[in-house]
Amino acid sequence: IEDLSANLKLQEQLVPQLYAHMKAFCVKLRLFETQLRSFNPAHFPALSEIKSAFPKTDLSAKKEKYVSVIASLVTEFNQRFQDFSVVEKQIKLFSTPFLVDAEEVEESLQLELIEMQCDDSLKSQHQLLSLPEFYQSLDNAKFPLMRLHAKRMMSLFGSTYICEQTFSQLNQNKSRLRTRMTDSHLCEVLRVSTTKLSPNMSAILQSKGQHHC
Repeated sequence: IEDLSANLKLQEQLVPQLYAHMKAFCVKLRLFETQLRSFNPAHFPALSEIKSAFPKTDLSAKKEKYVSVIASLVTEFNQRFQDFSVVEKQIKLFSTPFLVDAEEVEESLQLELIEMQCDDSLKSQHQLLSLPEFYQSLDNAKFPLMRLHAKRMMSLFGSTYICEQTFSQLNQNKSRLRTRMTDSHLCEVLRVSTTKLSPNMSAILQSKGQHHC
């Protein structure tokens, strides 16, 4: 249940929030690694109790073991989320457009960004509204590219839940009992099983000239 709750929480967050959580976690891991190397138990209550209870015990081997685990975790985390570093400037532009240097963004966005940064009313709206509400309130004729950039950033999600759910639907529909199903059929079945649209059966039936039992 906790995993499901965490997964749903990830789906509800925008990419700037997810990136902030990821960076904070990596910084904490590096802090833990440094403190463990120097036997500082500030954030390790169990280690602090052991050191107090057994002050003469040699814990060097245990220390190196857990330092190695944390170092490996830091490396793994950096590898898995290295794509974030590629879009870091784009994320900052989306989350804090009034703090970004216009010369550091894409040339196609520079003029619109300058117009935005010089508008005091938009600065106030940015502080009062959520990011989706703020970009939705922008004049589409005046800031079309900034709105497009915001849509791209809001379309990024931090969970593979949607992909996993669709794959589960695929496995349920293409079973060994349905061997005659082609790729074309499977695509149509997946589209129906994953859509949030509800068909108007009455209108569909009325449009047919001949009904079959």
